[in-house]
Amino acid sequence: MQDMSDTAMEVITVLEYTDNSICYKIPDRFINELKKLAETSNKKIEIDETRSLNEQKISEESKDLLALIYYSYIADEEEKKKIVKKWNENEKAYIQELENKYNVDNIFKTKEKDEQNALIEMPKEKSIFDRIQAFIKKILNKIR
Repeated sequence: MQDMSDTAMEVITVLEYTDNSICYKIPDRFINELKKLAETSNKKIEIDETRSLNEQKISEESKDLLALIYYSYIADEEEKKKIVKKWNENEKAYIQELENKYNVDNIFKTKEKDEQNALIEMPKEKSIFDRIQAFIKKILNKIR
């Protein structure tokens, strides 16, 4: 996982380009903890205001954290429902992709065709929810 200080630096930088009326909805305690984490980062982030957040050169972890911040502090109830629906759709698609990629039947068919190919156990990839949860836990542990 990317260094927490770099992620915090990216998030703080994006928030600096965000309208103040939106940023005021995020608790000061949370922002201050992100700033404290960002102090140890040497990463330089450039934001292109003409591009969307998805087009910015920031990590997926930072985008995930920004999505969680938006969901937790900024979105209204209707937006939250849409976000949860989209997250669930993405999670289902991700699980389906993994199932197709590591389908046991396909693995055995491949093995029958070429006995010299060894089966390699792939580590379980963390979902977006696992990564966000782990990051938030790290931040909350630092606050306490």
